[in-house]
Formats: sequence, structure tokens, C-alpha cells
Amino acid sequence: MDVGDAVTPGRLAVRRTPEERTLVGLEFATSAAALGGGLLLAVRPDGAFLHADPSVLRRTPFTDWRLPGLLLAAGCGGGYLVAGLLTLRRHRAAPLVSAAAGAALIGLEAWEIACIEFQPLEAVFAGVGAAVVVLALRTRPVSEAQGGSGAVRSA
Repeated sequence: MDVGDAVTPGRLAVRRTPEERTLVGLEFATSAAALGGGLLLAVRPDGAFLHADPSVLRRTPFTDWRLPGLLLAAGCGGGYLVAGLLTLRRHRAAPLVSAAAGAALIGLEAWEIACIEFQPLEAVFAGVGAAVVVLALRTRPVSEAQGGSGAVRSA
């Protein structure tokens, strides 16, 4: 049995597809980046840890990075963590939660480009969000009639 295999009690191990492994990796990596970046912004709201100048927030309702950092850590970091855990467990809600997390990240990056200023990293994370949406939509729940119990199978 491999690390990429999923085991359901009383059932044989089911190998993860390359799409599932990629999706889980993107979800956990994005969660880690958002949790780390968000907490660094919240701890130093002047943006010093990440060289984030608070003056770029002038067209937003924020005066420093504390609340944006907390929102990034909780919303994006927490959301992607939940999506990754659900995908890892092959929960029936995983595709929907993953697609929602991806769409939310695309929306966040679009808002940042419109209200703050363009940074190349925003384009990278918008691409990650799009990849997560596509990968999430390529998975579908396995019905009970097909021998599954909320597992996800690649389409």
C-alpha cells in the first residue's frame, strides 16, 4: 500500500489518481502559504515581515495589514485546509468545497488587482485557484450503488 492510497474500513485500498494527488498538494500548499502569510501580516500589521507597504491599502477600507492578514489566514488558509482534508478523505462534499475555495481565490486575487495593485504573485495564485476549480470539477462522488461510501472517483 502506498501513501497515495485511500483506505476505507472494510474495503480494499483505492489508488489516488494523479488529479487527486495534484489537487491535495495544491490545497495544502495554498493553505500553508495563506496561513503563514496571513499570520505574518497580522503579527506585524505594518507589513515589515513580508515587505508589504501599508500605503497600497489606500483604496481599501483597511489602514494596516492586521485584518487583511487575519482574513487571509482564516478564510483562504482555513478554507483550503478544509478542502484538502475533505479531498484527502474523499468526502462527498470535497469537489464542491474545493471548487468553492478555488473560485474564492480567483475572486480574491481579482479584488486585490482592482483595489490594491498588480503583483505577479496574484496572477500565480489566480492560476492556482483556476487549477483547483478544474481539478475539483474533474472528480465526482461515487454513489452507494457503485460500492462507495462518500468516496470520490476521478471523472
